[in-house]
Amino acid sequence: MSSTTADTFQSFLKDSIGDEVLIINTNIGMEVYYCSNTDYSNFIKESALLYILKHIDITKLKFRNSVDKEAVQKSFAEAIITFAQYPQLFLAYAKKFLRLRDNNTQSQYVMPILNTFFENTMQLLAETGKFPHYDKIQKAKNKSQKLDSNQKVIDDLISEILLKKHRN
Repeated sequence: MSSTTADTFQSFLKDSIGDEVLIINTNIGMEVYYCSNTDYSNFIKESALLYILKHIDITKLKFRNSVDKEAVQKSFAEAIITFAQYPQLFLAYAKKFLRLRDNNTQSQYVMPILNTFFENTMQLLAETGKFPHYDKIQKAKNKSQKLDSNQKVIDDLISEILLKKHRN
């Protein structure tokens, strides 16, 4: 699915399910994570088919859904560990995830949970010595953290300016 279509699909899902929806779209697949008391797996599958029907042979698609945290964590970690066997794919996925994390700071459930899974898996890869592009990913993380601290300074300045009364 193209990135534009994936963004539209995510907006559709957020409107239908709620704000706690996150799509990780890569060249080899798409992952949809959401938090809800209702199981929307069939709805997501059918909706995805509508978005991609004319672009792909649907018989080649594989859908997997997990409803408990442990199964999601296992699946997420397995995907990252598999990507680690292909360094360029791993680097692209890690950078994409870090961008998504930075762009979804308002998420109260999905992103914090996925970020914990991500960090735990990265730590496991580092401990086993199977962490490709470690320096590049650390650089991307540090850049992200630097942007967070700069954003706080900017937000504080904006608040200060808005609180001051200006007179001519």
